Amino acid sequence: MRKSMVEIIKETLNNIVKKNNKINVSKNIKTQGNSKLIKFSRNLDKNIHIFESCFGNSDDINFRHLEISTHPSIRASVVFLETLVDESLLESSVLTPLTQGLGGRSIEERTYLHAHIDSLIKRVLSNGNIVPIQDVSEAIDEVLSGKGILLIDKYPTAISMNISRGAVREYADPQTEKVVKGPQQGFVEDIDTNVSMIRKKIKSVNLVIKELKIGRESKSEIKVAYIDNIASPSIVAELFTRLKRIDVDGIVGSSIIEEYINDSPTNLFQTTFYTERPDRVQAMLLEGRIAILYDGSPFIIIVPAIVSDFFISSEDYYENPYFSNFSRFLGYLGAFMLTFLPSIYIAITTFHQEMIPTSLALTIAGARAGVPYPAFVEALLMEVSFEALRQAGTRLPTHVGQAVSIVGALIIGQAAVEAGLVSSTVVIVVAATAIFSFTLPYTNFSSSLRLARFFMMALAATLGIYGIMTGALLLALNLISLRSFGVPFMVPFAPLSLQDMKDWLARFPQWAITQRSPHIVHENINKKAKHLKPKPPNTEGRKEL
Repeated sequence: MRKSMVEIIKETLNNIVKKNNKINVSKNIKTQGNSKLIKFSRNLDKNIHIFESCFGNSDDINFRHLEISTHPSIRASVVFLETLVDESLLESSVLTPLTQGLGGRSIEERTYLHAHIDSLIKRVLSNGNIVPIQDVSEAIDEVLSGKGILLIDKYPTAISMNISRGAVREYADPQTEKVVKGPQQGFVEDIDTNVSMIRKKIKSVNLVIKELKIGRESKSEIKVAYIDNIASPSIVAELFTRLKRIDVDGIVGSSIIEEYINDSPTNLFQTTFYTERPDRVQAMLLEGRIAILYDGSPFIIIVPAIVSDFFISSEDYYENPYFSNFSRFLGYLGAFMLTFLPSIYIAITTFHQEMIPTSLALTIAGARAGVPYPAFVEALLMEVSFEALRQAGTRLPTHVGQAVSIVGALIIGQAAVEAGLVSSTVVIVVAATAIFSFTLPYTNFSSSLRLARFFMMALAATLGIYGIMTGALLLALNLISLRSFGVPFMVPFAPLSLQDMKDWLARFPQWAITQRSPHIVHENINKKAKHLKPKPPNTEGRKEL
C-alpha cells in the first residue's frame, strides 16, 4: 500500500527532529561549563554514537567491540584513545577476562552474571581503579585523561578503567629551548608519546588528532593536531591539501615536510615554526595554530607562523612582564645588530669617516695602520672564520666542540691582530655581532639573518650608508610580502594590529590579553573573560584592630 502524502511528510519531519536531537546532544557535551547531566542510555549503539559524535573527527579514538561470554552473551564495547592507553594492559585486564574468563564457569553462574552486571564487573574484571560513571561528560573526561570506558548493552552505566600507557622513554629535556623557570619537559621521538603529552595538557574533545601516511616506501606516520572550535577551517583544509600533495618515496625528517608546505619555498626566511616544548605547543594550539607531528622527530612543526614567534621565548610567560619585555627587547636589538653591525662598520670606515668622533676615528685609524686589506675584506675574513668555528663547535662532540670554539676564537683572533692581517677593531665588531646573535631564542631565524648580513656587508662596501638603506628596504619588502598559509608573516607590524601587539611585540600581563589574533582565527576570537585584572580588597567600613 502506498503511503499518503501526509504520512511521508510526517516521516520526513520525524527524521529531521531525530537528527537535530543527535546534533544537540553532541553540542551539549562539547560545550564547556554545561552543568546539565546527560545520562547514558540502555542501548549500546546509542551510547557508542555519543562518543562517535564527540570524537568522530579524531583518528586516535578506538572502539573495541566484544561479546561477554555470559549465558546468553552480552554485547559490549571499550572506548579509548589509542595514543594514551596501554593496549597490552587493556587486553590482559579487560578484554581477555570478559571474553575468555567465564569459559570455565557453570551455566547457572553465567546466567546469574548475565542478569547481575554489577556482580559480573566485580568478579571478572581484574583491572584496578574501576569506577562506575553515569554522566556522559564525566566519561568523556576520563577518556581524555587516558582511561578506558566499558559500555555494556542494556546497562545504563559506563565503567571507567585505568589502562593508561607509560612513555616509551623518559621525557627529554629541551635542548634548544631551555628555561630556568618553567617545565623541564620536551618531546621525544615516539609520535604516540608526543600526542599523549599534548592530550594531557589539553583535555578537550575539541582537540582533533588526524593521521596521515606520507611516502611510497617509508610510509612515514604524521599526525596533525588542532582545536576544532578555534582553528580556522580554511587553514586546516589548506594544510591537508599541501600534505596530501606530497608524493615521494620517503620522508627522512620533519624538516623535509617544512620544505614541501612552505608558502615561499625559495625564500631565505622560513614561514613555518618548530618547537620541542609541549607547553609552547599547548599555547599555540589555543591561539588557533596547527601542530604537525612526525614519528621519529622530537620537533613539532607549527603553522601558520609569524615573525614574532621567533622572538618569543617560553620563559617569557613564567617571568614578570617587565623582565620578559627586557629580554624580548634584547632579542630585537640582537636581530638588528646581527644584520647591520658589520655593514655599519664597513660603511663608516670606508665612506663616512666624518660621522665618527675625531678621537674614535684616530683610534680606528691607528688600529688599522699596516692592515693590507680594505675594511670589507677584513670583516669578511673574520666573519667567515667565526662561522667556521661555530660550525666546527656544532659538529664536534660537546666537550670537544666548546674547547675548539673558545680556543680557536682566542688564538686565531689574537694571532691575526699581531700579524697585522686584521685590526683589533674588527675583532671587537665581529665578537659583538656573535654575542648579539645568541640573544635570539630560535636559531633558524637567526641563521637567515646571518646570511642576510653578508649581503648587507657587500652593499655597504659598494654604496656605504646608502647601500645599507637599500638593503634594509629590500629586506623589509621581502618580509612584508611573505605569507604563512595566507596569514601575513609580519603581523602585527604589517598589517598593523594594536591588539596583537599586546602579546607579540611586548608581553602584557595575562589579564590584558583577552583576544586571539583575527588574522589567524576568524570566528572564536575571545579566549578569556574580560575584567580579570586583580584588585585589592575593599577595606572601607572595616574597623582597625
